[in-house]
Amino acid sequence: MRELELKNILKFDDKEYLVSTISMNVRHSWFDGDHEKIVYETMVFEMKDDEILYDDPKFNERYNTMDEAVAEHGAIIKNPEEYLYLS
Repeated sequence: MRELELKNILKFDDKEYLVSTISMNVRHSWFDGDHEKIVYETMVFEMKDDEILYDDPKFNERYNTMDEAVAEHGAIIKNPEEYLYLS
């Protein structure tokens, strides 16, 4: 498995966000080979008073390859206004 764990704190629009990209196994046991399948996921969470608000993700996307996940993680850091679900 190609392990991936990227974490960045992003400051945007007077707020702080955690940008997290990780690798994870698919956990569906009813398909052959799923225990070997890896997906990558990027999520962005707002932070308030140094606490991460996990219950309200501002962005969530899964990818089939590590390259896609790393590219999108970088794009979020560079252009957060294009990715964040701002409320």
